[in-house]
Amino acid sequence: MQLVIWGLIVSQALLLVFSPLLKYTIPFNWYYRHIYHPLFKDVKRLTWKYWLVPIFYASIYGYCSVLFYVSVLPEIPKQLLDIETYFVVPALLFIPIASGLQCMLVKPASTKSSTTHEAYDYLLFFPDTMCRTCKLQKTARSKHCAICDQCTLVADHHCIWINNCIGKGNYQYFYIFLLSNSVLLSYASVRLSSILLKVYVHELLILDILVGAFAIIVTVFTYMQYALVRDGLTTNEEDKWLLVQDMMRAGKLVVTSEGNYFYRIQDTESQEYVFYSPNLYDHRVYSVGNYRTVKDHTELANIYDKGNFRANLADRIKS
Repeated sequence: MQLVIWGLIVSQALLLVFSPLLKYTIPFNWYYRHIYHPLFKDVKRLTWKYWLVPIFYASIYGYCSVLFYVSVLPEIPKQLLDIETYFVVPALLFIPIASGLQCMLVKPASTKSSTTHEAYDYLLFFPDTMCRTCKLQKTARSKHCAICDQCTLVADHHCIWINNCIGKGNYQYFYIFLLSNSVLLSYASVRLSSILLKVYVHELLILDILVGAFAIIVTVFTYMQYALVRDGLTTNEEDKWLLVQDMMRAGKLVVTSEGNYFYRIQDTESQEYVFYSPNLYDHRVYSVGNYRTVKDHTELANIYDKGNFRANLADRIKS
């Protein structure tokens, strides 16, 4: 039986790897059309697939919770204080579930539902740019999500763990969700490890290994998200800034005396410079006269950074 299961796993792995490369070859073409493409390429088909990761998270969360109450707690009743058993542990288990449900159910604001928008910085975001899918103007700091079918305001990313976009309107729940998971897993890892030094229980060891591994992953991701808040950035904007800084380091980012930014690209045939807007939706060639090369990131201002973590967080979660 195990041999059959492993055979299925290996065969599916091979098909997933080779079907895109051999999508015109029998029998890989059938697999590509009916399985690979609907699952990984077509966002409109098999929409149930987006709930697989949230179900996986809920399953792991439930398994660890049941393992603790059924197999671990009865073996270590004297190792926990009453306040831990009856208040701390239940509270730490409840908050991630409550905030996760809020993240899942509360949809972020979009260009379809809101008329307010952020100021354009004319480096990452530009006015008079239309979303090709929504057919609406792309507001500053917005990003189109094919899964949610909307341009999310102050968009960060589409979170697969809750199957929802993170943006203006649900940031507060997302940050609580991350922080509460980090606190729960870190607390559980530390307390279980300390108890394991005194009392050996096999189930306790399994639970400690699980929560310890998850604690490291979740805490690192939480730090990365809070670091973006500190810098006044979203994940979407961080990616855009990386492109701008790459162009700057290559000596291709220039600014005119009027304060307009352009990418300076050398034509391979004429060896002359041509200038393009940083607006990736604008493919026109510009004629630029009085300009200088931007050489340091301190010359670039992030107008969305309020100066410190607290101010950025307050701005991020305001309604």
